[in-house]
Amino acid sequence: MPFADGLQRVLRPDGTFILNIKEKAVRGERHTYVLELILAMRQAGWLWTEEFVWHKKNSYPGKWPNRFRDSWERLLQFNKQRKFAMYQEAVMVPVGDWAERRLAKLSDTDQIRDESGVESGFGKRVSNWVGRDMAYPTNVLHLATECSNRGHSAAFPEQLPDWFIRLFTAEDDIVLDPFVGSGSTLAAAQRQGRRAIGIDVNQEYCEIARQRIGLPTEKKGETQWRLI
Repeated sequence: MPFADGLQRVLRPDGTFILNIKEKAVRGERHTYVLELILAMRQAGWLWTEEFVWHKKNSYPGKWPNRFRDSWERLLQFNKQRKFAMYQEAVMVPVGDWAERRLAKLSDTDQIRDESGVESGFGKRVSNWVGRDMAYPTNVLHLATECSNRGHSAAFPEQLPDWFIRLFTAEDDIVLDPFVGSGSTLAAAQRQGRRAIGIDVNQEYCEIARQRIGLPTEKKGETQWRLI
């Protein structure tokens, strides 16, 4: 929460904070710290706008006495206000082979907004997709984990921050990663034409990130814990 307070101070009003966080098991049951954190963030004034799931396509199999290995991680979206910058067209995907068969003959329900039967607030109008080549994605990202050696124990694939950078920022916007690690976020921001700030308390990680984005090595005596 102290970090979240700092982020709330520097995030612009229409900006977005994405938190990649993984649950764990303690004494044979799921820990509730992620749920507790969400509640604490809301109490501090954040809006919990959306939750994305990173499905790790190449997750190693595993079995424990009462569970299997997780192959997913949470990506929580927090905002300061209900109206925020979002560029949905930047992450659209091909509509898929299903469209030709599914849209060939539309029912009466397909041509109106069909509200969810469980009153979730979601609905669909299938006729909106007639003639379209591209569609909006779901909130599940199917990406392989980082397989190359980045010198970091928990490096995520560059495609992960890349997707959120395209969705929530425009060219020349500033992207901040307060736990920069091996520099995946900075590399993605650099490639997408954004300005980026990375911070980490680990001197070795800062150097790895510097090399990754083509910055010169810091001289002896310079501040090592911050990468800007």
